[in-house]
Amino acid sequence: MAAAMVPAVCASRAATAAPDRLIAPPATPRRYSRTVMRELSDGNPFRVTRQFEIAFRPFANGFMLHGQQSEVVVDAPQSPSEFIAIERERDESSIFPIALDPFGLILSSHVARPAAQDVHRAVSAALADLASQQISPDEREQLSQFVTALQRAGQNVTAYLPADLFAPADAQRRDEQSLGLPGGIESSVETLFESQRDPGTGLMRAANRDIVTRVADSRRGTHESWSLTPL
Repeated sequence: MAAAMVPAVCASRAATAAPDRLIAPPATPRRYSRTVMRELSDGNPFRVTRQFEIAFRPFANGFMLHGQQSEVVVDAPQSPSEFIAIERERDESSIFPIALDPFGLILSSHVARPAAQDVHRAVSAALADLASQQISPDEREQLSQFVTALQRAGQNVTAYLPADLFAPADAQRRDEQSLGLPGGIESSVETLFESQRDPGTGLMRAANRDIVTRVADSRRGTHESWSLTPL
């Protein structure tokens, strides 16, 4: 089972389409909303929605997106009150400003990374972290550690936005990392990104990203959704 620390990896992804048009952001402010829903270990959902008032401002390399968090809604009735309080008090305005190129791709590396690398990067980081830890000689415990590492990898995908979130290059794409473990146990981390664009501005109207981690019969999911609407 120790070989599970360096499993066979098979990547499958749909290539991101190249940007096909320049964006034309409106001069008036917009409302940007992001919702993250995680499945907790007990199966209950933990959902947080944050809304921001944003504005696009031209600069030499494209557009600078400025924003300020305006509202937080937490929907997690089965979660401890202290967790809910932390989420309500957390302000994510620090992600702004976000630099966009003329096609709407995110240039700010603290917000997004190169497209189609999210799953591979998260899985590689999880495996590296697992390999650096003391591994139990018990095979069942080893599998439990691997399950935890893969679930963490799936959650860590949400640490970065899709690079083309504000001007999606394609309507749908899928990215998957499959890992084969000893004993024929199959595992994978998969993302599915779907989006809608405004034909007038070229900007995202709505988008969703589902992240699913599977190890044998264990499944854990995270769902993200975004919207960009007039104030």
